[in-house]
Amino acid sequence: MALQFLNYDVIHLVLSFLYFLLSIFCVFSFIKRPKKQQNTQQFVFYPLLFLGVIVRAVFMFLQPFVREGSIVIPNQANVLLNTLPSFTFFSTYLIVLFIWVEIYMISYGTMMRSIKNLPTIFNISTCIMYIALIILYILDFTLYRLDYNTVSTFTTLPEIIIGYYDVSCFILASFLFLFFGISLVVKFRHQQKNFAEDKRKVILKRITFLTGLICCCFLLRAAITCFALVDLHLISGYWWWFDGAYFTVLEIVPLGIMLYLLQMDRNKTRIPSEYNERTSLINSNSA
Repeated sequence: MALQFLNYDVIHLVLSFLYFLLSIFCVFSFIKRPKKQQNTQQFVFYPLLFLGVIVRAVFMFLQPFVREGSIVIPNQANVLLNTLPSFTFFSTYLIVLFIWVEIYMISYGTMMRSIKNLPTIFNISTCIMYIALIILYILDFTLYRLDYNTVSTFTTLPEIIIGYYDVSCFILASFLFLFFGISLVVKFRHQQKNFAEDKRKVILKRITFLTGLICCCFLLRAAITCFALVDLHLISGYWWWFDGAYFTVLEIVPLGIMLYLLQMDRNKTRIPSEYNERTSLINSNSA
């Protein structure tokens, strides 16, 4: 049978391959992580990122077959495969945000007791987010009959709520990144007693770059998701190239950059031992 959507099919197969490459980079980064800095967040960050990348790769691989009618998948399952990676990626960014909050608190001389509460706050926030998401998935599968579309669309009430839930998470996170990013940039333009000078310069450069990158990506993908909630067919159904541009620019590239920055630090030194940093993002002497 002749392929009716060849360009669409090729774009999604290429995206699937790119996500597969990103998953390999994720595994490599986890293996090469700083051995002297074992912590809980490293064992959460990499598996969550790997899970999201693999699910996204499977989703992209299936779409050409779903669009051509070779495979029939309920829209509920397709929406799950489409939205779950977004929340797992959000969780990894949330870990980075909490690192920034920790640096912010350290730079302003916050008591260690408050700093040590950050992992608990992160765990509670993440659990609440996923519990709400799981409930919405269950409601979508149990309260509504299975629907079948050639493109993943938000049609039922739980799916629409999931879409706006995704949008609200990224909008909120973008403002938090902007606030703490700008605060840290202003703070780290001057010498800090709790951070070595070379460490201060590295933190300043990276946070300045990541603040702009993350905020722009988060707000743009939130706007596009809102549009998709109105009419996703107008995006993926008619603009065959759109998914390639969207997922490459707003997911693959930012995630790859974040992994690269973490990977750069694997052989670097620590800041003073009284600070319990969570990842190697702030442990670099390189410019």
